[in-house]
Amino acid sequence: MVLFNLDDERTWKGLLVLGLFLNIVVCFSSDLGLDTHVKMAVDADGGLPWGDLRPEVAGVSDSSDAGERTVLPMYSGSEASIKAFALVVFFALVGYVHRTIGERSAAILSLSPAFIFSVGRGYEEVYFALAFAVAFGLFTGLWSSNMRLLQNLIGGCMLMLIPYSKGMSGPSSVLLYGALLGAIGYAWHSLQERESSRFTWMRNPFKASCAIAGAVGTVMLLVGIFDATPTFGVVKDAPLRFVSAIVFSLFDAIGLFVLFGMVLWPLLKPAVAALRATDDAQIATMAAMIAAAMTAIVFYVAALWTYESVLWGASWPGIVWTMGNNGRYMTLLFIPFVVLLKQLNLKAGTPTFEVPGHHMRAIGVTLLLLLPLSLLAGIHGQTMWTDEAADAMNLESGDHFLFVSDATLGMHWLYTFYEPLDADEKNLTGHWRSTDTNWIGDIDAELSHVTTIVLAPEVNNVPTGWSVESSGEADLLNGGGEWRVLTRT
Repeated sequence: MVLFNLDDERTWKGLLVLGLFLNIVVCFSSDLGLDTHVKMAVDADGGLPWGDLRPEVAGVSDSSDAGERTVLPMYSGSEASIKAFALVVFFALVGYVHRTIGERSAAILSLSPAFIFSVGRGYEEVYFALAFAVAFGLFTGLWSSNMRLLQNLIGGCMLMLIPYSKGMSGPSSVLLYGALLGAIGYAWHSLQERESSRFTWMRNPFKASCAIAGAVGTVMLLVGIFDATPTFGVVKDAPLRFVSAIVFSLFDAIGLFVLFGMVLWPLLKPAVAALRATDDAQIATMAAMIAAAMTAIVFYVAALWTYESVLWGASWPGIVWTMGNNGRYMTLLFIPFVVLLKQLNLKAGTPTFEVPGHHMRAIGVTLLLLLPLSLLAGIHGQTMWTDEAADAMNLESGDHFLFVSDATLGMHWLYTFYEPLDADEKNLTGHWRSTDTNWIGDIDAELSHVTTIVLAPEVNNVPTGWSVESSGEADLLNGGGEWRVLTRT
């Protein structure tokens, strides 16, 4: 470890600079992600012009069903502005950690492969992290012990901005449920201050976090059982698959993205021991909020995987590999984690990134293992073969085209054509069919007006009456293979 001396502060300065540099580089090396392309296509009414991502008929797009989605304002901008906004917010988060926690924590945050991945693809993780960090500070009284009710009410609304930005709640829900969460937070704080022995568990971080995790898990199961949302409704429709998805989600979200991706595993054992032994209301609230968020994310990711696998008829558990990066939602907890570690250090002398003690070697080894992933995420980025295919398509204003692919993420991939084709300006209409449908029959029936077909790399058959106008190779990280653009002969 001579060339990687973590006892030398210059090493941490270098790692911080490297991390910030990679986050800048990825804005140039990476295309936008699938979800970002979808958000950019949402119109002023919240609809998707080529049809909702979850069509009523499996494998068949329906442009008459635009659905209703909520997206953050920055997604109405250009690719450059989307990436620039994400980068500025991320740099602000790193700056806050550097100023309030320390240089080492800031360096680890800057090198997070999940954040580098998200910044380059224009994803929302930086905004989730900002909203949760603010809510965390307000709920726990981190910055002020005054006006706790107001702090909790604002914190509740900040929390609700996360499901709002995912299109899971409307503006009225943000205020309503935000106020409810704020009231719960204030009641929690009030009960913590009581001297009654019935509430002593609320001041023990370990007991409080276990109780809140159990409560959140129960609520989410009830949401699924009563079919309150389509995604969680799969809990009762495919219970065995959902249970197995919980196991995979725990490994992916907590094992990979938290313990390894945030370099937290060396500090886990002493932190848990301190949580068990500590009696502190503020630390208990911090631990409870983190436990609640972790439980919610694990259950949400498991439900999402289960629902999408059923919707697409995808292999199980193969879909976990395809959608495994959903565990990146855990990145919103990095700042709360390092704040909690700092408070535990002040209270019980628990090791942190800034004061690691004999855990320094384990932290160093984990960083060495993480660096190649950070470099890959930053320098290689993501490429979209659909950009090249769009350039090869000779479409006139008002034309229609058909995209054929596997069912998994098929509608998401359809919308990667929207921006490169300037579809809004040219009034172009894209259609999608999965390989499981009779798409060849459709092009001579309801899709007879289609002038161009794009075959994804996994599609091999060229229908009679069509010729290959152009072709190319998809990037290996996108599955490889040859894509083709067809025109009628």
